[in-house]
Formats: sequence, C-alpha cells, structure tokens
Amino acid sequence: MTPTGHIGASVAAAYAVERLIFKSEVTPVSLGLAALIGILPDLDSPLVLALTGNWRLRSRNSHHQFITHTPFFYLLLTLLLSFFAPIRAVILFGLLTLLHLVLDSWATDDGIMWKWPQAGDCTQYSLFPQVSHVNDVHGWEYYVRHYFRTWYTALPELLFLGGGMLIIARALGIMPG
Repeated sequence: MTPTGHIGASVAAAYAVERLIFKSEVTPVSLGLAALIGILPDLDSPLVLALTGNWRLRSRNSHHQFITHTPFFYLLLTLLLSFFAPIRAVILFGLLTLLHLVLDSWATDDGIMWKWPQAGDCTQYSLFPQVSHVNDVHGWEYYVRHYFRTWYTALPELLFLGGGMLIIARALGIMPG
C-alpha cells in the first residue's frame, strides 16, 4: 500500500471508531493524528536505509523485514502507551498500527512477519502474493507499471484515498455534512 492509501485508510478507520464506538465528533486534529499514526510503521524506512547503507532511491527498501513492521512490536508499544495515555488514544493507536500492517500484507510480494518473534519465525506473509519487484523495478516505477494495474490493488487505494479526502473535507468544513 502506498502512503496515501495508508493515510486514507487510517482517517476512515479513525472516523468510524470515533463515530460508531465512542459516539463523538472527529476534529481536524484527531484526523491529522490518525494520518500520522497510519504511516508511523513506515517511518522505519530511513532507519533501514541507514543501517543497510542502501541509499539508492530506485532500489528495494526491505523495511518489512525489521521488528518495526511486526504486530509484536506495536502490541508492546500499545501496552506501553496504556500506562499514560487515555484509553481512546490507546485503542486508536493499536487499531491504526495494526491496520497498517494488514494493508502491508495486501497484494505484495513480501508481506510482513506476522508470527515474529515466535521461535524466531521471520517468514513474511502476504494476502494475494504476487511477484512484483522484478527486473529491478522499484519505487514509484513499480507502482505505475505493476501495482496500479490490478483491480485488487488499485481499487482499495482509490477507495481509501477518496474516502479519507471526503472525511477530511467534511471535518474542515469544506464540504457540508
């Protein structure tokens, strides 16, 4: 999933949780925080690039192979957060980071390590796995040439992006609700 897909999905999920579970209105600030939490797991990319010394922008970023892209890591962070943050924030943090990991397992060739640290299992799992990074095609070139050409990747991206934009527009008062 692209960053815009992650952001749109996180905004939509936060909106649904706020409205349906907590029965409260969303604010631009809460949606902004949801967007940031939704891309938080991908902030490990610069760390991976630094640790591997792989700074070529056209090469593959293997950040899905690090602990920072495992459910275990975010469950620990959510537990730690529960000691000093309101329950609403804890629930949203846990939900949105887990959503990110689910979306990173959607129609990718690598997925994430769902079982880690269970017996050191570093197997990466993906829903609808596909060989995608072939012929040294990476980054945005990969998305244009492969990812957006299948309905099961392009449609969720468009729905999440469009839905997130509509929710943000309503929260900002740009679009009547």
